[in-house]
Amino acid sequence: KYKLLHGRDLIEDLHSELGGHFRTAVLALMETKAVYDAHCLRNAMKGLGTDESVLIEILCTRTNQEIKNIVAAYKTAFPGRDLEKDVMSETSGNFKRLLVTMCQGARDESLAVDHEKAKREAQELFEAGEKHWGTD
Repeated sequence: KYKLLHGRDLIEDLHSELGGHFRTAVLALMETKAVYDAHCLRNAMKGLGTDESVLIEILCTRTNQEIKNIVAAYKTAFPGRDLEKDVMSETSGNFKRLLVTMCQGARDESLAVDHEKAKREAQELFEAGEKHWGTD
């Protein structure tokens, strides 16, 4: 509608008229959540170094469906790139395994809690950590 009324692209106008963090925030609000997350993930992995906190924040807090939407948005926004492959090339070890698993969008989302298992695992962590020097 903006383009019909003014003959210009709203995103381009906002980009040229605004600046700094305010521009970043306004332009982010113009995208879908999946597209915004895809851009955040790409920015966290491009160039030297990786902003691991961004990878954790997005990949570990989104639902399975949101992850699938992000993976699709990533492919669309960055042709020839694959989110899982980019994560694999930018991370290592157990952290890499965790994030690659999260990229699958297949995490158990049930709300059922096994209280006995939770107590048992908490005890194992305590015994492996605080109760002893170092870890097992």
